Amino acid sequence: MGYDDESRMTTLTASSRWPVLAGVAGVVLLVAAGFLALSVSALLAAVGGALLAGAAVWRRRPGAEPDRDSNPGRVDAMASALIDGVLDLYSLVEVGRAVSASLHLDELLTTTLKRVAEATGIEGYGLFVVDTVTRRLVAKSAGGPVAQTLPRGPLPPDKSLADRVCRTRVAEVLTGEAPLAWLDTPPPSRSIIAVPLLGWERPLGALLVYSPAPSAFSARDFAYFKAVGRQLSIALDNATVLNRATDMSLRDPLTGLFNRRYLEEVLETEIRRAARYNLPLAVTMIDVDHFKAYNDRHGHPRGDEALCEVAQRLRDQVRRTDVVTRYGGEEFVVILPVTSKAHARLIGEKLRAGIAAVPFGVTREWAGDPLTISVGVAGCPDDATSVGDLLRAADAALYAAKRAGRNRVELFQGSGA
Repeated sequence: MGYDDESRMTTLTASSRWPVLAGVAGVVLLVAAGFLALSVSALLAAVGGALLAGAAVWRRRPGAEPDRDSNPGRVDAMASALIDGVLDLYSLVEVGRAVSASLHLDELLTTTLKRVAEATGIEGYGLFVVDTVTRRLVAKSAGGPVAQTLPRGPLPPDKSLADRVCRTRVAEVLTGEAPLAWLDTPPPSRSIIAVPLLGWERPLGALLVYSPAPSAFSARDFAYFKAVGRQLSIALDNATVLNRATDMSLRDPLTGLFNRRYLEEVLETEIRRAARYNLPLAVTMIDVDHFKAYNDRHGHPRGDEALCEVAQRLRDQVRRTDVVTRYGGEEFVVILPVTSKAHARLIGEKLRAGIAAVPFGVTREWAGDPLTISVGVAGCPDDATSVGDLLRAADAALYAAKRAGRNRVELFQGSGA
């Protein structure tokens, strides 16, 4: 075999690797698509593209029969598209890893979208999630220039693109020379991809991707972010289920207030915060006066209704930063951050008056019965600097109020209280 023959064989061997590489790429696409649960059409397109690229390159190998319809530019474009597809799917695998790394909602959203932004170079994004209380969309994560201009509170219905795609459950790509007239599409956005995030039972939110340039997004970009949306939907659904289960374990099933376990966890955190920043902290312990007699007189169902009404009145009288909990039976505890004992006493008086003002269980047939509460107040660090000691101090003040005649507020006065 001469030099030319050897050179020709080397070239042939090198070129014959292309269909092998294309086949490997097809397998990569197959595995990645299966892993990410992409659509069947996307899976077939990926595998078909790999096979076509391999076949085209094989036809161009040295010594092959000339193909009158061959188009080297088309083959190069197919190879380029194949590489882009592999890179997109690799990026989606990375997104999937970020999504599965945490079930804590805020951490999940921040980490995942940061990974997407780094992989794609997008100029701005906003992730909107349905608030469980208001049932409206709220911006949970944002990046790029739009992060400073997106609305901070709940989005009004029918005033946002995120709300529209949630209602229609259909992803959209929009572009225009003028700014788009939605509350969640602030200037200078000219192109937007909007993808609904759908759970098993209901819409969970929406992902919006922004660009200041008109017609900035291709069909490939649209498909990519729809796939990201599917991953985020699964993650949001899982995180929502976990949060619901966690919330149930920390709630009193009768009144809906936080329970004693949650009280101790939050109080520990508030004590540390008060010590670190040299801030006051107060706790009020509340007991419904003569509740056993009320229960015996009206029965347990009426007693349960009264406890629920007490819980609601307490919630209505406190600040948003205060935490109302059911301690057990007819006892409640309210955590009052950044509150001195003197101020906490005023809050205790407000709570006491709110309970005593209106009879409980009023119906058309029954005028109801009055109920009152006794309140004990303790402060940190004056009275205690640990959860157990602070609750014992508030309890001692509570029993001082009961000994003094009930329906009153007492401050902890030391061991003699």
